[in-house]
Amino acid sequence: MNPSTIVKLAIIPLLAFSSTNSVPQFVKASTSIATEVKAINTKTEINAWGDSMTEGVNGDGVSYPSVLAKLTGMKTNNYGVGGETSEEIMNRSLKKGDQSNDILIIEMGDNGGWDKDIDTLINQYKTIIANANTDRYIIISSTDDPNDSDQIWGYTDEAIGLKDTWYEEALEEAFGEHLLKGRQYLIKRGLAINGIPFDEEDIERAHQGLISEKLRHVEKDNTHLNSLGYTAQAYGVYELGQKLGYWK
Repeated sequence: MNPSTIVKLAIIPLLAFSSTNSVPQFVKASTSIATEVKAINTKTEINAWGDSMTEGVNGDGVSYPSVLAKLTGMKTNNYGVGGETSEEIMNRSLKKGDQSNDILIIEMGDNGGWDKDIDTLINQYKTIIANANTDRYIIISSTDDPNDSDQIWGYTDEAIGLKDTWYEEALEEAFGEHLLKGRQYLIKRGLAINGIPFDEEDIERAHQGLISEKLRHVEKDNTHLNSLGYTAQAYGVYELGQKLGYWK
C-alpha cells in the first residue's frame, strides 16, 4: 500500500496491551500522520545503517528507508548490506567518518558479530554514534520472533506478549528514548498502519509476542519483513523521530 494512502486511515481497530496484563484489547487509534513535511535543516540527511533488514530484502522494492524518505521529505541513504555482521556494519560507518550533520538510524545484530554478548553489541552501537559525532540517532531492536530458535534472538517459548525481551530491556537501558522496540511496535501498530484488521491468528500471535505473519513473506523466511512490514517500521522510526525533534 502506498504511504500516501495509508495515512488517510483513521480510527482503525488496534491491538493493545496494558503493562501488567498481556491480554489484548481492541481500542480505537488514529493513524493520521502528516506526509508532507519539511526537514528542519535541508542539508541534513538520514543515514540508515544495517544489514538486509535495512536493505529491504523481501520488500518487493520497498525498504523502511525508502518509506521514511517520503514521510520526512529528507534525503535518506540506505546503507544496508545483506549478510553483514554488526562488526562489519560498524566498520563501514567508521570509514564514512563524521556524520555530525546527519541523523543515524541503526539496526544490526541479526547476523552475529557480537558473540551473543549484548554489551559488545551496545558498545558497537556507541562506537558508531561517537565516531559519527552526533547525538541524533535511533536504534531499532530486532523484529524477530523470540521463540524462533533458528534466529540469533530466539530464546523462549513463553507467551511474552509485549513484555520486554532480555535484549530489548538491555538496549533500552543503554539508549533510553532513542530505542524503537521493533517487535513490539509491529505487534501494536503494524497491521493498523496498513489498514488490516486483526484476525484470531494475529491476536494469538500477539499473545505469544510474535508479529503478524501478514507482515512477512513467511513462504520465503521468518526473518525479513514484506512491504507492509517495512512500511510499518518506517512509521515507527518516523513517529520516534518526531518525538525526538529530528523532523516536523
